[in-house]
Amino acid sequence: MPNTQPSSATPEGLPVLEAGAHRDARSGSCVMEYVSVLAGERFTDRPACTHPAVAALAWQVNDAVSHEVRQRLGLRAVDLVGAGRGTDGPVRPLVLAAVARAGLALDPGNRFFTRLVRRVSAAQERAAARRAAGQDAGDGGGGRVATLLHVGPVNHACAHLLVAARAAGLDGAGRDAMMLALLDDCLASLRGARTEIAAPAAAG
Repeated sequence: MPNTQPSSATPEGLPVLEAGAHRDARSGSCVMEYVSVLAGERFTDRPACTHPAVAALAWQVNDAVSHEVRQRLGLRAVDLVGAGRGTDGPVRPLVLAAVARAGLALDPGNRFFTRLVRRVSAAQERAAARRAAGQDAGDGGGGRVATLLHVGPVNHACAHLLVAARAAGLDGAGRDAMMLALLDDCLASLRGARTEIAAPAAAG
């Protein structure tokens, strides 16, 4: 289980992470901007190395948690490099499923998250049918299409999650723990869905 206890100090060697987007590294960095630096890309909160649905979730977590707990996101930056790339099938349903799990843990009867689970299941079934028919089951992982297909739905689902957290009476520490656990759950789901590349057989 990840350590979600607040720390008053930034782990040694990591930048001080801030909420929001920034013009350049001198003006600050969110977790995804730090990921872009780690990946050797231009400074941006939308690095190409990370699927846009995963990046959208990371933005939401970055901005929702307290300053002290935000520093722990730097320890997850390496896992965000490449997250959702090379995954077997569409990524957005996996991200939304993680949000739905977090929401239903707070409020098992919540209609929004119950409907979200059904929509995610339907999307995964359609993708499986396309794969079975030899068609592309991808989900448009880049460019302007990504903003429409991925960022909006993830932001919307996370907004509902934060409303549910307030309704459930979570205090700041509880919200921090929930959002960190959400990101960890999403990353674990993506690792489980990653396409495995078989090692070449030994010669002879």
